[in-house]
Amino acid sequence: MNPADIEKLRGALLGEVIAPTDPEYDTARGVFNAMIDRRPALIARCHGTSDVITAIAFAREHRLPLAVRGGGHSIAGHGTCDDGLVVDLSSMRGVHVDPERRTARVQAGATLADVDRETQLYGLAVPSGQVSQTGIAGLTLNGGMGMLQRKYGLTCDNLLSADMVTLDGELVVASAEQNPELFWALRGGGGNFGVVTSFEYRAHPVGPMMLAGMVAHPVERAVEVLEFLRDHVGATPDELSLDVVFLRVPSLEFFPPEHRGRPVVGFFLRYAGPVEDGWEVVRPIREFGDPLVDFVEPIPLVQVQSMLDPANPPGHQQYWTSEFLPRFGRAEIETVARIGGDLPSPETVLQVIPFDAQPTRVAPDATAFSHREESWLIHVVGQWYDPAQNDRCRAWVKKAGADLRAFGSGAAYLNLLSEEDDTDRVRAFWDEKRLRRLAKVKAQYDPENLLRFNHNIPPAPPEADR
Repeated sequence: MNPADIEKLRGALLGEVIAPTDPEYDTARGVFNAMIDRRPALIARCHGTSDVITAIAFAREHRLPLAVRGGGHSIAGHGTCDDGLVVDLSSMRGVHVDPERRTARVQAGATLADVDRETQLYGLAVPSGQVSQTGIAGLTLNGGMGMLQRKYGLTCDNLLSADMVTLDGELVVASAEQNPELFWALRGGGGNFGVVTSFEYRAHPVGPMMLAGMVAHPVERAVEVLEFLRDHVGATPDELSLDVVFLRVPSLEFFPPEHRGRPVVGFFLRYAGPVEDGWEVVRPIREFGDPLVDFVEPIPLVQVQSMLDPANPPGHQQYWTSEFLPRFGRAEIETVARIGGDLPSPETVLQVIPFDAQPTRVAPDATAFSHREESWLIHVVGQWYDPAQNDRCRAWVKKAGADLRAFGSGAAYLNLLSEEDDTDRVRAFWDEKRLRRLAKVKAQYDPENLLRFNHNIPPAPPEADR
C-alpha cells in the first residue's frame, strides 16, 4: 500500500494502525488457532466507534477485503484475512453493569472473562460460553452455547440490543423495537450484516459461588457413563448443566499426579442455584460407579467459567467439528465412546453436551439461530502442538465428523466448525426458508458482501424482493 495512505489512516484513528513493516505485526496478526496464518495488508486496532467508521471507509475507498476481529478466538479464522484490512476490536473491552435493571452493556472486543469479572461484582452473570478467553461478539452473533444455558438459554437469547456500524458508516441500533428484522438476524446470523460495536444483555442472579467440578471415570467405562448421562439428565432441574468430556488427564491440581496423561471420561457439572440445594442434585452423579476423581465443591463463578481453559490452550494447531444428534441410542453412544477413546493427541478433547431445557423452549423462528430441538451436541476439539501432525490429526477429526454425521441431521453449531465444509453445513443449519430471510437482511445492510469472512450468507438478488 501507499505509505502516505497508511499515514493518513494513522492520523485519523485514535487507535493504532499496524502494517507488515511494523515490529508488532506478527504478534498483532496472530489468532487463537495457530493453524491460521494470514497476512492482512493492515490492522486497524480501533479504540471506539469512530475508529470503526473510519476503518470501514478506508477499506471501501481502497477496495480492501474487510475482516472483523473481536476476541480472535474464531476457530475458522474469521477474524483475519490475507491482503485486506482487519478491523480489530480487541482494545474495546468495556463492560458497564446496571444492577437495578440487571443488564450489561459490553463492547465488542470483550472476552467472556471481562464480562464475568464485572457482572459478578453485583452477583450477576450473562450466559456465555465455556472458555473464558473467547470473545463475546462472535459467540453472541452465532448463538452462544455455554455453562448456564439449561437455565438461562443461549447468549443470543439474552441479547436486548446491539449497536452496529453499517458498511455505509451509519450507526444503527437493533432491538425488538428498533430495526427488529436486523435484531432477529444478529441473534444467530453471524457477522454478516455490519460491525457490531456493543451489545446489551440481560443478566441473571448467579454466583458468586457455584457448586461445580468433575467426576472422572476410566475411559473403558465410557458407554456406561454416556448411558447414565442420557437416562439421568432429563430428570434434573434446569439449574444443573451436565456434560461428558473425554480427555487425557491434564496437569490440574484436582487430578492426582498418578493419573496425569491417562485417558478418562468425566462428568463436568455446574449447578446455578443455591449451593446448599445443589448437593442433593449432584449426589447421584457422584455415587455412580467408582470414579477415579470426584472433585465437586463450591467454586467462584469466575473460576468455573475458566475451568476448561487449560484444555483449550492458545498457540496450538486447532481443527474442530460438531454435530447435533437427534437421538442418543446404543449405536450413537458406542460411536461416541469409540471416538472419545481414541483421541489422536494429548490435547484433543471430545465433549457431549445435552441440548435441552431453556434453549429448546424458544420458538424456532424467534431468532436466526435455528436449532431448537432437543438433541445431543457432540463437539470434537482437535488440538495439537506440532504442525508436523496436521495431516494425521486433521484426518482423524474429519473421520470422526463423518462417523457422527451418519447419525445426525447435518446441522452443526457453527461456532465449533473449523471450516464451512463447502456451503452444505451452513445451509443445513439455517434451512432454505431461514436463509432466504437472512439473505434479504444481508442485501439491505451489505449488498456487496464486503463482510464475507464469516459463515457467509450471500445477499439476496434485487429480484428476490419483487
